Amino acid sequence: MHEMMKSKGFKIAALVVAAMLIALVSFIGGAKVGAHRALFSCRWGENYERNFMGGRPPMNGHQDFFGPMMRGFSGGDFRNAHGLAGTIISVATDKIIIKDRDGQENTVAVTNHTIIKNQASDLKLSDLKANDNVVVMGRPNDAGTLDADLIRVFGNLPPTDQNNNQPAPNNNQ
Repeated sequence: MHEMMKSKGFKIAALVVAAMLIALVSFIGGAKVGAHRALFSCRWGENYERNFMGGRPPMNGHQDFFGPMMRGFSGGDFRNAHGLAGTIISVATDKIIIKDRDGQENTVAVTNHTIIKNQASDLKLSDLKANDNVVVMGRPNDAGTLDADLIRVFGNLPPTDQNNNQPAPNNNQ
């Protein structure tokens, strides 16, 4: 047994098996990431149509049979699951709705762990308002929305005094 383990053929066979295991684990990992991304995109689409459009309207008196299956066949319809940039449409107690550069509305869940920044200043959710330009980074959730980790504001907020994170005094009055 000991001599067999020292043989050149056994070492080559062990390397081949190890390489196949690494390839298998890599494949499974990639498949899981792809499935997670596809599931997020699917759930986001279901929630978008239900919440914002009231469902797909029938076409010519009957449901569009091939439309949902063929829509986005190239993969271009996948949502960016980990972040987005756009303009705030509305602000609620625990979420904001952002219109992205493609004109699509996105719901972003905000928690007390979400960091909201304007330049170097810390903000609260209540400081945000419609028409603020933002970039959001976060994680997709099972509801098809984005759980925000960081929201960076790029406009339409008053400048802040860097020393105390308060709105800067307006000396033009």
